[in-house]
Amino acid sequence: MKPLVAALAVGTLALGSVVALHADGPSRGTGAGSLRQKTAFATSEMPATANPFGVAASASSSRSPERWIGPVADMGVGWVRGFNPTLDPALAVQRLPRSIRFSGILEFRDPNDPAAWQAYVRERVQRFRPLTTDWEVWNEPPNFTGNTPPEVYGRMVALAHDAAREVDPSVKLGLAAQSVNLNYMDRALLSGAKDKFDFVTVHPYETASLIHKGFEAQFMAIVPTIRKMLLARNPERAQVPVYFTEVGQPVDARNDAASQASLLVKVYTMGLAQGAARVHWFEPLDGDSGPFGLFDRLGQPRPAHTALRTLIDHLGPQPRVLGWLLLADRHHGFLFEGPQGPVMVAWSRPGTTEAVALPEGSRVVYPLSGVVQATTALALTNLPALVLLPREATDWVQQASANQGQPFPWNGDHSGAPRVAFSASDDPADARGLHLVQTPVWRNVGDERVLDAAPRAITSFTVDPNFLSYTSVPLRITAVVRRNSPDAAGFNLKYESRSGTRSVGWNTVPANGEWATLSWSINDPQFVGKFGYHFWFDSDSTRHSNYSIRSVSVSKE
Repeated sequence: MKPLVAALAVGTLALGSVVALHADGPSRGTGAGSLRQKTAFATSEMPATANPFGVAASASSSRSPERWIGPVADMGVGWVRGFNPTLDPALAVQRLPRSIRFSGILEFRDPNDPAAWQAYVRERVQRFRPLTTDWEVWNEPPNFTGNTPPEVYGRMVALAHDAAREVDPSVKLGLAAQSVNLNYMDRALLSGAKDKFDFVTVHPYETASLIHKGFEAQFMAIVPTIRKMLLARNPERAQVPVYFTEVGQPVDARNDAASQASLLVKVYTMGLAQGAARVHWFEPLDGDSGPFGLFDRLGQPRPAHTALRTLIDHLGPQPRVLGWLLLADRHHGFLFEGPQGPVMVAWSRPGTTEAVALPEGSRVVYPLSGVVQATTALALTNLPALVLLPREATDWVQQASANQGQPFPWNGDHSGAPRVAFSASDDPADARGLHLVQTPVWRNVGDERVLDAAPRAITSFTVDPNFLSYTSVPLRITAVVRRNSPDAAGFNLKYESRSGTRSVGWNTVPANGEWATLSWSINDPQFVGKFGYHFWFDSDSTRHSNYSIRSVSVSKE
């Protein structure tokens, strides 16, 4: 699905070199650029199992973990995802940082040979008992599995569970899926995985990539939607931990280093705020998946490194979520109880700034630089800031706590709305309940501004998760469309359903030069935001997308 995860197709982390390098003593870190090496892995003792801060490395950067594992542990990171099956676990326990814990991946095996699969599971669990009791069942299924159906995956999870528990009753197994593919997980639970797992893992790259557009509510819905699914399919497991075992962003032509660091802070902040028990940033050091690292290939720290270290310093290794605020009724602020008192992580809506008054005695921390400033006013921008609040700021804490149980707003609360709509005549920043995923391209038809679908083959939409998520209720989707020219135009309406992606078939935009209203009844939606959107108009290519959209609406029937 993504180049960055292709490197982890077998879920390995080559730590054997660490043991070899440290067989006669700790490394002093030659040739590691600006990575801060220690004469020993001297890290603070903490109960790492409760530490929610993790990293996940690509295959290539994992071959030289001595370049990054010490500095990463020194930052306060508590978890590393994956390890090499040739690793000697007894030596690893002795040589690796004491504050770091590892989680493993049971690699894909032929579903047609259940005996071999269970033998493999027993061997892995037995061999690595000194190092870990946490195992994900496959990496991002159906990725890297020959597109294995969820029904087969559910049976493989059950077989893995039974084999692992024979070896070690304390072992914990994770139910996994690509991106946020809860349609896949849902069907796996119906096909054998029920009661056979202890945690859930997702990789919300695509959903995280939309945060900069103002899609915080969509990201904040990941764990609540998983809880809905578990409550429906396996209520006894409804409260198992949820881990984001991969999420990240490269530094490239579209995203500079500041953008990467900004997203990192938001991902960890909102991951923890919605109830994720662990978040693993991909990755610690640039590898063969591209420039995703906290450190570049030469070992130079990026602003993302400073941002994560600053976040852990001020939230602490076991942050407690207090709730959320809307600053000036529109900007996001998330409150935590840190080691020194309440900490708010806040940023503005895209393209806006705001001056926010702070309680007397507040200090602002800029995570991209680590600079701390005492002030009573915060110049809020889309780059996140940490506000160290005085303990006397009880009003803020009480308000955040009261909000915690409320629907997370996306330009309002749409949890009770019978209908949500997108209109090209409205400001996209003020969209009410139905959101265009792509950056809009506008054109004028007469005096009217409309959405031009022509530049892209697919136009995607997401509904407010409070309006509908996971639960399958009959819907009517309506679109008002018009050809841009006499040339043929049309699209398939595709949507997330209980059986995966469904299509209602081809819809030709009428050729009469007038606005046409197209409408569809959908009886089996299951909107989970696998890739951050719920339904889309797919023209196959731009040869067929030469049409405009005046409005789209979704109604509960």
